[in-house]
Amino acid sequence: MKFVEITSSEIWDAFHTRHAWSQFTQSWAWGEFRRATGCKIRRMALIDPSGQWLLAAQFEYRAKRVFGGFWFSPRGPVFSDSIGNEAKLEAMRVMRQELSAAHFPCLSAGTARSLFIRVEPVSELGKPEGLPVLPFLRNKPRNPSSTVLVDLERSREEIQSAMKQKTRYNIRVADRHGITTRVATHPSDVTAFLDLHEKTAARDRFTAQDRNYLADLYKNFEPKGLARIRLAERGEILLAGSMEILYGRTATYLHGASSSEGKNLMAPYALHWDAIMHAKRDGSLIYDFWGVNPASKAAFAYKDSWEGISRFKLGWGGRLVDLVGTWDFPIHPIRYFIAFPRQWWNS
Repeated sequence: MKFVEITSSEIWDAFHTRHAWSQFTQSWAWGEFRRATGCKIRRMALIDPSGQWLLAAQFEYRAKRVFGGFWFSPRGPVFSDSIGNEAKLEAMRVMRQELSAAHFPCLSAGTARSLFIRVEPVSELGKPEGLPVLPFLRNKPRNPSSTVLVDLERSREEIQSAMKQKTRYNIRVADRHGITTRVATHPSDVTAFLDLHEKTAARDRFTAQDRNYLADLYKNFEPKGLARIRLAERGEILLAGSMEILYGRTATYLHGASSSEGKNLMAPYALHWDAIMHAKRDGSLIYDFWGVNPASKAAFAYKDSWEGISRFKLGWGGRLVDLVGTWDFPIHPIRYFIAFPRQWWNS
């Protein structure tokens, strides 16, 4: 097996989009977007002697002023869907060895200020290829380690039947109140969504993604057909909105916003039902709700503040997926444990 750098966007995206659940944070376009924000980008694949890709991981370098920066593969590596669990576990072992080897300068030894490597394998909890058997250290999730996936290969009726009764009821409530949905087509629509997103964050007391960052993301992805903003309105009043990322055969609900007015109109239900049906018509196989609480309240990533949004997303009848989460491999262990002392007991 050998770890090689990939420089062809066609080859890279062909591997990732073969998966029904495609990770947009591993797309070539995402890497170029992150490069435009100042990150160094490396795209690596582990290849066996026959030329088969075993896994692929897109890394971005996150610079830090103190202790040094690190290389991070958001929702990566992604495994080949044609290899078994034992092969996946061996691929992770080889990747870890390659990342720390002196002969592999682009990620570790050649980057003097690289303190550690961070990965988020697309591997479900309890599967044999999970990381706890390897010399990685658990850290708090950077991207959601649990999500809800709605299977769009089912019929419209089957999707509805899998929903909780309250979700189906609230979709009908929104329809009776005349809630309409549409995809943003004008810069003023984008501005309206960003305004509502900021108001939602202030009301619900969460840290919103920077407005300019979201605007740049949409500006970069929308012309390529990789993003859309969806609005739910009553008349000319905006009640809810979402930003979706489209990659391969997956549509991901990445950011949402809702008005404090007209909550009884159930606009978010109309919004997501339209998004799910739109994605299905476009040929997507999965609608990814992106982030929920894990199944167990005792899980490392469980947040009390996510209970409400988790109930909402689980109401759509999708499959709850718990991934292994975010893990670090220290390149310089002493400096790493000074920077992250809690990792001594989180590992």
